[in-house]
Amino acid sequence: MALKRGSQAPPVEKTDQNGKKHDLSRIEGWKLIIFYKVTCPTCQLTLPFIEKIHRWYGDRVSVFGIIQDPPDKAKEFMKNYGLTFPQLIDAPDYPTSIEYDVQVVPTYYLISPEGSIEITGESFVKKELEGLNEVVAQKAGKEVNPLFEDVSVPAFKAG
Repeated sequence: MALKRGSQAPPVEKTDQNGKKHDLSRIEGWKLIIFYKVTCPTCQLTLPFIEKIHRWYGDRVSVFGIIQDPPDKAKEFMKNYGLTFPQLIDAPDYPTSIEYDVQVVPTYYLISPEGSIEITGESFVKKELEGLNEVVAQKAGKEVNPLFEDVSVPAFKAG
């Protein structure tokens, strides 16, 4: 993964699954973005937990999916996995994925209000996602909700 902690996050200007334009540089505060593809089993495992983070802390930390599929696939995936945060379309040529040097999906970045990358991760790594959840809760000024309570998940699943 080329973009490391402390790097400046490239700008993201994309259209979501409904055709609405989003310019993430205009959104104040913390942002969590996750790159994924609908056919990726590891993405299918991970995205519902990102949805939990969005539901718990989304009023203070903006969450966006960056999907490497067309809008119809994004809408279907959202419905199937109960996602409510915007899905920004990076298909068909994946310019944002290329700019972020995404090698594996899922790949996520927590971006500070100043635009620097604070946390980055890829694949499904339970401990790293728990850490992300804790940091996002802290940045949101909220109590940490347990991400994997009453759910059996693997410690690791490659993307």
